[in-house]
Amino acid sequence: MAYFYRTDLSEYTETEYPKTVKIRSKKELDDYYCSNKNTYQFHTGFYGEPGMAEDVFSESSLCNSDKFFSSNFLLFIILEEGSGSNRHRVESVSSDNGTLSVSITRVLPEIGTADMAQWHIVLSLDKSLSEMDVVVRLSDSSSAAHHV
Repeated sequence: MAYFYRTDLSEYTETEYPKTVKIRSKKELDDYYCSNKNTYQFHTGFYGEPGMAEDVFSESSLCNSDKFFSSNFLLFIILEEGSGSNRHRVESVSSDNGTLSVSITRVLPEIGTADMAQWHIVLSLDKSLSEMDVVVRLSDSSSAAHHV
């Protein structure tokens, strides 16, 4: 299952995107939040959606427990977009020869906004995949192509 959170920057950082982060324990999740809470807007939900802080980092979150991490891990894929109107779809997740491949389609609107946007795409995956190298493959699709 993939979850998408717009987590715009609170402060500028020199980061290359896409960026991947593996979270294998409750402690790593807590550490990631503490290290990045001043960089990304985890508490702000966009367009009436809950923020990442509420869904992922809160104590009541299903993925914020030792029980969850005993058989799962979280893969964060962090993207930067030139338009806040761009959306994403995870098309596939596959493993082959020690590599975990994630294919993501960027859905580009006919007319976009000029605001920069950062996104955290959160995947919950089987813990047996957590030691694999990760490759993210991005492709673009126009939202106009989906209209009849």
